Amino acid sequence: MLRRVLLILLFMLAGWAFGVLDSRIPMPSSSTVFWVGNLGSTWLVLPFLAGWAQRSRSWALASGLVTSVASMVGFFLLGGAWGTASFAFVASWILAGAMAGAVYGLFGESWGRSRALLDGLALALPFVLEPWAWSLGLGYTQGPLPVWYVETAVGAALLVWVVVASRRHAAQTGGAGA
Repeated sequence: MLRRVLLILLFMLAGWAFGVLDSRIPMPSSSTVFWVGNLGSTWLVLPFLAGWAQRSRSWALASGLVTSVASMVGFFLLGGAWGTASFAFVASWILAGAMAGAVYGLFGESWGRSRALLDGLALALPFVLEPWAWSLGLGYTQGPLPVWYVETAVGAALLVWVVVASRRHAAQTGGAGA
């Protein structure tokens, strides 16, 4: 029990620090230039890892949720990104973060237990798909393009790692993880 609580506190602190640091990334002056602080895929990593560190689904869910909420609090409230945003805007992002964190905590716990391909893909695919989603949503590619190249490369590396780890686990256990 103590280990579980300490892990939640550790990931909560890491989430808060991530949110504060992310809010400190300078925002571009033009709305046609992408703000690196808006990279959504990076916000999913800590809740996934928080769930991976836990040994039960309920603790993984709680750990992912708390980690994500701490990230949002660090970003909006303590990092100063609230600015002129309304309470409803901030609350909606904290709620969305809480739900995503809980789900990604569960993905992380399941990945840690079974190395199921779907759970690993949940971590890797946002890095690959996010650049496309932004472009489709806006109707144009928002620069600077190197940001998207780096994010896609990280996603591709994660995809390779996930597939290899899933297949290796399946071979070791005689299961069908891949």
